[in-house]
Amino acid sequence: MPFKTIAVHLDGSTRCAVRVDIAIELARRFDGRLVGIAPTGLPDVTIPLDTDIADVLSMAALSAHALREQAEAAARAFELRCRAAGLARAESQLAIEPAIDAMVVRGRCSDLAVVGQTDGSALVDGVPFDLPQQVLLHAGVPVLVVPYAGEVAPPGRRVLVAWKNTQEAARAVRAALPLLDGALDVTLAEFGEERSHGSDEPTYDAAAAWLVSHGLAVRRRRDPSRDAVGDRLLTLAAELEADLIVAGGYGHSRLREWTLGGVTRDLLQRMTVPTLLSH
Repeated sequence: MPFKTIAVHLDGSTRCAVRVDIAIELARRFDGRLVGIAPTGLPDVTIPLDTDIADVLSMAALSAHALREQAEAAARAFELRCRAAGLARAESQLAIEPAIDAMVVRGRCSDLAVVGQTDGSALVDGVPFDLPQQVLLHAGVPVLVVPYAGEVAPPGRRVLVAWKNTQEAARAVRAALPLLDGALDVTLAEFGEERSHGSDEPTYDAAAAWLVSHGLAVRRRRDPSRDAVGDRLLTLAAELEADLIVAGGYGHSRLREWTLGGVTRDLLQRMTVPTLLSH
């Protein structure tokens, strides 16, 4: 199913424009609707113990006002960028709530959520460090994570698909099919000996046949080692000059404490190209 509604996270970071441009290109490619979500987030004010209550309220109000102004500025910049690109079906939504809640709730009513990779050295006010993880876990929608550094091309010409015999990987591949259609090069990679339950036949062959049934010319890469899979996956992406990685997103959370799978953690921390994840 093509991406007819795409939700993109807006913030005050310098990389927001890159994220928006990718979302605009995808919306144009699929003749879809683009929704820019501009959450205010929550004020984060450090209050000395001896501060008067009136001063506390004043500081909190000023912080909330600043966050709202930042969100409104991001929404205006989004609208201008969409207008300049000639994208008619675009709208911004100001969300007076935490960024995670805004993206999770609105992501559930979209075909794809686009967020930025967290840059630990340049955190943005109102944007929690674990936004990508939480949207991936709770929104129930595939998530395209855009790197915080480097040149980023619109994804979908050279694609690296990381296959594993899990429902997460299957969901990621299924979600990526619209992006794979028309790709110049699709590489299906498997690390380790993943086999289907109750069968000696590797599901890797079935996954390749699945992609071929969609008219895709698929190259195969298999690596029997289970060590440092994240490193090898990123190295392979660089070798292939991939502009998109497709992978299952692994992890679990209790409340909002997220425990990532090793490969998912490596991808979120060190990705160099847009990465489509599905949980």
